[in-house]
Amino acid sequence: MNEFQGKVALVTGGGRGIGRAIALALAQAGCDVAVLARTHGEIEQVAAEIQATGQRSFAISSDLSDGKAITHTFTAITKELGPIAILINNAGVVEPLGSIQTVDPDAWAQAIDINLIGAFRWMRACLPMMLERGWGRIINISTGAATETGMENSSAYSTSKAGLEMLTRNSAAELRGKGVTVNAVRPGTVDTAMQAHIRGLPIEQVGQQIHDRFKGFYEQGTLLEPSRPARLVVNLLRGESTGEIVSIYDQRGQELLKQ
Repeated sequence: MNEFQGKVALVTGGGRGIGRAIALALAQAGCDVAVLARTHGEIEQVAAEIQATGQRSFAISSDLSDGKAITHTFTAITKELGPIAILINNAGVVEPLGSIQTVDPDAWAQAIDINLIGAFRWMRACLPMMLERGWGRIINISTGAATETGMENSSAYSTSKAGLEMLTRNSAAELRGKGVTVNAVRPGTVDTAMQAHIRGLPIEQVGQQIHDRFKGFYEQGTLLEPSRPARLVVNLLRGESTGEIVSIYDQRGQELLKQ
């Protein structure tokens, strides 16, 4: 189905894993796709794959912690592809990992800048054009860690994602009835480079709880393919619901996967 034909989508963190899968799924649904990440080589490859489907694509590297860079990147994308109608805030970092007593405060703050404030800045950049046209879709990629009881040594990541979910709900309330929806997706435990990276870190850094958990996901074969959350995201974009926090494991997530 090409119901999004002619619409421009931006996927941050689109060079690998979940972001790459979402970018390719959006192209299959008819979108022209801007792919953004820090590593230019990876997004160039994804852009080439999108262009091979017949859709336009634009690869651009940028720093999500730099507000001026985001403004410059937004201008470059809209000049190349046109107004952004679909925004997928997928880019994020899991580090720094460590206790609040040992973690570097500057690294902790940078995680908030990238995972939360970067998403906020991209929403602010894209919203005027969405509102002007009376149609827009924003999905923020979150995690179950946003609302879990608590997990040692991951305060920066969990805190930033909890904030992202509240940003999603508040923005949805502000934009209700204006043609722009804002939702968040918890993609589950997915077979990505981030998962592999965490498994390779020393226990002293990540803590026993995270080490055992991520090792267990891998050894038990419970990691999902990135195409699964990508399918959920695209199907969620098709609807009119807003303010949802959808987990791939809950009833709503399973319903979306079956569409």
